[in-house]
This record gives sequence, structure tokens and C-alpha cells, in this order.
Amino acid sequence: MAITYPDAAFIGTLLAELFLGVYVVTFGLYVKILRVRKAPLHIVDYGVIALFILGVTTIVTDAVQQFFTLMRGGAPWTEKVNSATSTLSLTMDFLSQAILIYRCWIVWGQRYWVIALPAALTLTSYATGLVVTIDLASSMNSFEVIAKDWWVPLGTTSMGLSLGVNALVSGLMIGRILYVYRQSHGSSPGAVARASLAVSVLVESAIALFFAQLVFLVLYKIESPAFSLVGAPVAVIYGLNCTVIMVRVGMNHSYETTMVHGSTTDVNDTTHQRESASNNSQEKLESPV
Repeated sequence: MAITYPDAAFIGTLLAELFLGVYVVTFGLYVKILRVRKAPLHIVDYGVIALFILGVTTIVTDAVQQFFTLMRGGAPWTEKVNSATSTLSLTMDFLSQAILIYRCWIVWGQRYWVIALPAALTLTSYATGLVVTIDLASSMNSFEVIAKDWWVPLGTTSMGLSLGVNALVSGLMIGRILYVYRQSHGSSPGAVARASLAVSVLVESAIALFFAQLVFLVLYKIESPAFSLVGAPVAVIYGLNCTVIMVRVGMNHSYETTMVHGSTTDVNDTTHQRESASNNSQEKLESPV
């Protein structure tokens, strides 16, 4: 039996609440790291905090709308709430992309040419998406996410641009991570280094977010009711992904801190070896034998 819009919306709401629980725990860990750090908040910290506030607001608003639509047969104001929820989700997408672009700019040595194209595409995607999400308020049925013919091509364009930004930034991050690991671990790193590399690639390059957005886009393009199932969970992933990255940075598990620690260890080992050799030579000179 094919899934219907109400079924998909109900399952999507449950998944979103589950994802939100994971998000709350992760954000709590992030706040703990900020307290331990005892340093002024950076611009990216404000972005992560804003993402969390938007995420909670989005999921709570969506849950209220789904409750009244599924359990009470809808209300005149649910279309407006649906429009607001979609706009909040779109804003989370925009803000998460901005954080990823900022992160990419930092790890690439603050080179503006690296982020010029992603930044332009992100702004275009957000502006295009707003045209659709704001007009959702005119729908007579909150389940009719494709009630107007022009919504699908314009919405697909917005999602496609966002997906392109994610792919571009992910590629830049993966390239930088691989370069740094080769510089810090050589051509044949050990098992621990390879495992750390795999985690860095999966988390810091936002590959998980890329595939989530890809599924989101495909379901919307084919006008599948399952689009309502993945919409809210993907909104949570926008914020969760960025928060996990910043937790790794705060715990000194990000790729650049790994490089620094690895380089420091190499220097310390070399210094220790030189000191040992010097001490051995001195002992031989002082020995009466």
C-alpha cells in the first residue's frame, strides 16, 4: 500500500522528535565545552546557538501543526503555520550552509576565492526558496505541498542549489583534510590515523547532510508523499551536523588540531632522541673503560 501524505507526516513527526533528542544531547555537550573553554564566543558559536533555537522552534511548531491537522481535521491557521515552519527550515538550511562555508574559509587559510561561489549559490538558494515557502500560506490544505505548478520547479531549484553548495564545500573540506593528513602522517599512516581520517571525512565534510538533502530533493522532485516524512528530520540534521563538527573542534578532535598535535609529537620525539644520543655520548666520554 502506497504511503499517503498524512501517514508520511505522522512518521516524519516521530522521527523528527527522535532526532531532536539526539540534537539536544549534542548541543548540551557543546554548551559544556563552551563553559570549560571560558573564552568569548566567536561568530560561529552564535551561529550554532541560533541554529539550535531555530531547530527547536521548527520541530515544536511542526508538531503542533501536524497534531491539529491529523487529529482535529485541520484549522484555518494551519496553512500559515505550515508556511512558517517551512520558512524556518529553509532558514536553518541557509544558516547551516553559512557555518559550513565559514568553516571551509577558516581551514583554507581564510582565502576568499574559496568561498565566493558557495556563498553566492547559498544566497540564491535562500531567496528562491523563500518565494515558495511564503506562498505556502495560500494553500487550502497543509498536506498539499505541491498545490501550485510553479512550486515544484522553483523549490527544486532552491534545493538543487543548496545541494550543490553542500557538494562543493564537502569536496573542498575532503581535499583539505586529505592534504593535512598526508602532511602530518606521511604516505603510510597507522590504523588509528586512518580511522581518525575516516571520521574527519564523514563528519567535518558534511557528507551525511549531503545524502540527506539528496533524498529530500529526489522525493520532492518526483512529488512523492514521502517528502513529508523526511522534511522535519532533515531540518534537525541541518543543526545537528554543524553542532557535531563544533563539538569535535572543541574536543581537539578536528583535523587541524590533529595535525598540530601530530607535529608537536614528532618534534618532541626528535628532541628526546637527540638528547638521549647526547647523554649516551657523554657517558662514554666519562667512562674509565
